[in-house]
Amino acid sequence: MEVLMRAALIRKHGDPSVLQLEEIAVPKPGKGELLIKMLSTSVNHRDVWIRKGHPHPAYHVDLPTVLGVDVCGVIEEAGEGVDPAFRPGDRVIANPYIPCGKCDRCRRGEFQYCPNFTVYNGSYAEYAVISANNAVKISKEVPVAHAAAFPNSYITAWQMLVGKVGVGPADTVFVWAGTSGLGSAAIEIAKLAGARVIASAGTEEKLEMLKAYAPDLIVDHYKPDMVKRVMDFTEGKGASIVFEHVGKASWQRTLELCAFGGSIVTAGATSGDEVAMDITYAFVKQIRIFGSRLGTMKDLSDSVRHLNSGYFKPLIGRALPLEDIVQAHELMEAGKIIGKITLEY
Repeated sequence: MEVLMRAALIRKHGDPSVLQLEEIAVPKPGKGELLIKMLSTSVNHRDVWIRKGHPHPAYHVDLPTVLGVDVCGVIEEAGEGVDPAFRPGDRVIANPYIPCGKCDRCRRGEFQYCPNFTVYNGSYAEYAVISANNAVKISKEVPVAHAAAFPNSYITAWQMLVGKVGVGPADTVFVWAGTSGLGSAAIEIAKLAGARVIASAGTEEKLEMLKAYAPDLIVDHYKPDMVKRVMDFTEGKGASIVFEHVGKASWQRTLELCAFGGSIVTAGATSGDEVAMDITYAFVKQIRIFGSRLGTMKDLSDSVRHLNSGYFKPLIGRALPLEDIVQAHELMEAGKIIGKITLEY
């Protein structure tokens, strides 16, 4: 007899109301796969862009589909050939980034640059099937919400700061939107590396919340003197690394506050994809611009140690049951929640 589970599907693109809670068959794990009984997941901007029908091929999925990239749960069943280190009952999270494993880049071990990568979808459901190659076990001491909010945000931020620009104690890192899931992850990673951190937010509540992460300077990114404050704090040098994930609304100021010979690393465009910029800033300052996306299993294995140790504490703004998935997307788009929105099962 077919066993059913609840899942939030989209059958067409559109506003949050296209998300429908349905009962579908529990998937079966194939060779090398794990069936996960989900405990929680989180809502990401990627989910919103896919739901809306973002035109870039990187956001294309066949419909109908179950959205959600962050897997957090316990192993229910292991498929054939899975490493016996994974046992039913183990708590795991999974890397949503899936390189093809066959292209020239993958054969050279340069998995981050795979042109044929895919991104996992399917965590908005009571059960999920993942590749065991993408799973890591996590400590039972880690709060479920922290584990659910970790994979997409922290692996992405780790690849940006550690993998792309090699953040270290000599750096001053400017983090846009520091109370977002990605921004708060960046603050923790930069501080772990010993860097000096400047972080921005846009409301009094968010500015106050930023204090818990103890950046060296907090600025209001809606104030006209924001760039001046950064330059004054750095004695006119600017930030050696700018952690950019906002896009249209922040790009020109990113160039202005970046140091000579500094680096901009970008992995998102929450305010819009098309940016206007004064290109002279880029070549006069000799700024390096790095695009980045998600992260490799090395990024996950290196970063998860700090989740298991209790050092990383993802910022959770709201926890909702799966049946409130429409509200979760509405809140994400409104941008008023501080930190991550998690879904519980």
